[in-house]
Amino acid sequence: MKRAVFLLLALLLSGCAGRGLSGSFCGPLPSDTAVVQVAQDAVSFLASSYPPGHTALFLMPAKAENAFAHALENGLRSRGFTLLMEDRKDALAVAYTLDELRDDAAWYLQLRLSDGKALARVYDAAGLPEAGRSQTEAVAPRPLLEKAANKAGAAYDKAAHALND
Repeated sequence: MKRAVFLLLALLLSGCAGRGLSGSFCGPLPSDTAVVQVAQDAVSFLASSYPPGHTALFLMPAKAENAFAHALENGLRSRGFTLLMEDRKDALAVAYTLDELRDDAAWYLQLRLSDGKALARVYDAAGLPEAGRSQTEAVAPRPLLEKAANKAGAAYDKAAHALND
C-alpha cells in the first residue's frame, strides 16, 4: 500500500516535469537585410557552441510565422544542423525573442536553450551587433521528478518510522 502511494505520487508529479522553455516571440522586424544579419549572427553563435553535423535542434515556434524564423532555419540548415519538427529529449530546444528595443531602430535577440544556456545581444538598424554578447551558462537544475522522489522517499521513511514507534 505504501509503495502504491509512493508510485502514484511519483507518476503524478512527473507530469509536471518539463523542459522549461516557452515558445518564441518575434516583434516588429527590422529590414529584410537586417533580419538576415541577425539570424546569421545567431547561427554563428550556435555553430561555435554546438557541433553542426552532430546536433539536432528544435526551434520553438512563435505564434505567427516571421522572416526571422525562416532566415534562422535556412542558416542553421546550411551550416549542417538537423532541424526537427517536434521537440524530443535528444534534441536541443531553441527559443528566441527578437524585438524592438527602443524607437530609434535598435533590436535585441535573446536565445534560450534547453541545456540552460542563454544569449542576448543588441543590434542596430542594419542588423549589426552594437555590443558584445551577454551569455549565461546555467547549470540545469535536477529534474522535478528526482526532487519529488527524494521528498516522497523521505516522507515515506518518516511515516514508516512513526508507524513502527
